Amino acid sequence: MAEYRWNQADLAAAYDRDASRVHPRYVDVQDAILNELASGNEPIHGTIVDLGGGSGRLLERVLMRWPEATAVLVDQSQSFLDLATARLAQYPGRATTHCLRLQDDWREVIPVPVAAVISTSAIHHLLPDEKRRCYQKCFDVLRPGGVFLNGDEVRDESEAEYRGHVERWAAHMQQLIDTQAVSPAMADALRGWQRRNVEQAGQPRASGDDCHETAASQLAYLRDAGFVDTAVVWQRELWSVLRGRRAN
Repeated sequence: MAEYRWNQADLAAAYDRDASRVHPRYVDVQDAILNELASGNEPIHGTIVDLGGGSGRLLERVLMRWPEATAVLVDQSQSFLDLATARLAQYPGRATTHCLRLQDDWREVIPVPVAAVISTSAIHHLLPDEKRRCYQKCFDVLRPGGVFLNGDEVRDESEAEYRGHVERWAAHMQQLIDTQAVSPAMADALRGWQRRNVEQAGQPRASGDDCHETAASQLAYLRDAGFVDTAVVWQRELWSVLRGRRAN
């Protein structure tokens, strides 16, 4: 198996530093997830799982906002996990990290049941059947009333709209490269995204690629897994936040 492209210390550090510039909706997606978590009648308590949580920026905001919460971060990049471990050390005893792929059975490391499962910019790397299995695992670990929130790249129902979203983000990436606003390692990663999603658009996808699917398809996967109250709770351009709840 090829080395995971984000398992490089310089690239992980570059993304941790530049994510809000590289990803036009990076903070907006996080804000939408936090707002949805806060929409319940009671403060968050118990465990929150972040799938593909990278360097821990979202979980840092969760732990800061809800002092009674604990957290588990799952990611397949040890380089990202090293950054997350350092970042979350300010909350001793409240956060653990695990180096696992989302395709693995990460349920084995989760202290079930959990209050919420969240994810940003990770699950779109899974093929359709892998997404289905991942959503089922999310349902399995949630306590009754628990919520799943996925802030991710989502394919528009209109092919023309989808292509427009992809091409505008690719142009944004190119501007960052041309102005040397990102590190050489990040510039190479952005060129790879452009190649996969613009130059090779329409070609078959493999697990780990950008496997964009519509919100409707993914909400159906959530319902098949047992989720209720499924909805798109936030959407801008290529990015949406999808919600599902486990019934009480």
